[in-house]
Amino acid sequence: MAKKQKAEGMPFRLGIGIVFTYMEGGKMLNDFWLICFMGVIGAVIGGVTNAVAIQMLFRPHKVRYIGKWRIPFTPGLIPKRRTELAKQVGKIVDEQLLTPETIEQKLNESEFHSEMESFLQAKVKKWIQSDITVTEFFEKVHIPEAGLKVEVKINEWIDQKYNSIKDFYIDQTVKESLPVEWLDKMESKIPEVSSYILQKGVEYFSGEAGRYRVKKMTNNFLRERGKFGGMIQMVLGNTPIEDKIRSEMIKFLTSPGTKDLLNVILKNEWDKINEWKWADVFDQFSDEEVMNKAKKFVIGQLDIQMILNKPVSAYALPFEEKIIGVLIPEIMDKGIMKMMVYIPEFMKKLKIADIVRKQIETFSIARLERIVLDITYRELKMITLLGALLGGLIGIAQALIVTAFPT
Repeated sequence: MAKKQKAEGMPFRLGIGIVFTYMEGGKMLNDFWLICFMGVIGAVIGGVTNAVAIQMLFRPHKVRYIGKWRIPFTPGLIPKRRTELAKQVGKIVDEQLLTPETIEQKLNESEFHSEMESFLQAKVKKWIQSDITVTEFFEKVHIPEAGLKVEVKINEWIDQKYNSIKDFYIDQTVKESLPVEWLDKMESKIPEVSSYILQKGVEYFSGEAGRYRVKKMTNNFLRERGKFGGMIQMVLGNTPIEDKIRSEMIKFLTSPGTKDLLNVILKNEWDKINEWKWADVFDQFSDEEVMNKAKKFVIGQLDIQMILNKPVSAYALPFEEKIIGVLIPEIMDKGIMKMMVYIPEFMKKLKIADIVRKQIETFSIARLERIVLDITYRELKMITLLGALLGGLIGIAQALIVTAFPT
């Protein structure tokens, strides 16, 4: 038992003996400072090396020369490879990041649908309830003098329609160009027109205006006949001749035969009108005069200025619920579906890779350096500290080797 305890205590006593041996010679203290010194030197070398390597990614920005001799490693790696970097970044963005598939995936997200729909509804609702006039709205979207432009467009439309209609019907007759139903209906109105004309004639000659007109015509007739006119007046006696004429005229107008006669006359004239060519009709009028009257009539009926001076809400507010609740969701769904169809072609024509490449190539080296450092500052700092740590550990390891195996 005593031998066993004695054997177990041997390593401890041996270690204590070695420590005291080193302390006695002052060697342990020197080795400790050597280890610390080499550890610090190693850390400084490792940290500085990594820091310099990081700086050499960007610095110097330009080529440096000593005389005609170019200093190696100038410019830095990124300035030297900026064109290739820009090309590769553009390619990555185009082929891996901003692809038609990723955009379609984003467009199909329900959250995106809801956000866009809410955004559009808020904007449209604000516009619907706006107090600005239609004219002011057009001015906001850079369409000044909207009223004048609308009138010009209407006038151009009238000119175009008139000329197209005229060119189409110019060689046709009235009968060929108008629908049969219209012609039959107008022909059936001839008896009504005859009755109307005769009735108005009776009313006219029964009134004072007709009496005065007949009297004036009679007096002129008798005056032109001289003595013969006087003889006629004597034969008629005290009854004024105009009254007798008026009476006979009214009898004539109310006679059934007169109506039949007028019907025949109007029918004959209507048949002649049916055979008219529109070329003959147009020749009776001045195109410019017709167009001016038509334009004046249409513009007057529309009253463009009154329409444009009303607020937008006057036209849109009655449809607010339908626009907000129905129209906008439909537009969103159909619009997104249309966009998804054309996204691949659009992306192809947009050439994202070229846009990214050109944009990066326009960056100054200082700006590019600042962008990279802003993104990777913590990581680059950790790389520098890691270099210092590894350098320190390597320095300590070297010191331990030197002290353990002195020459």
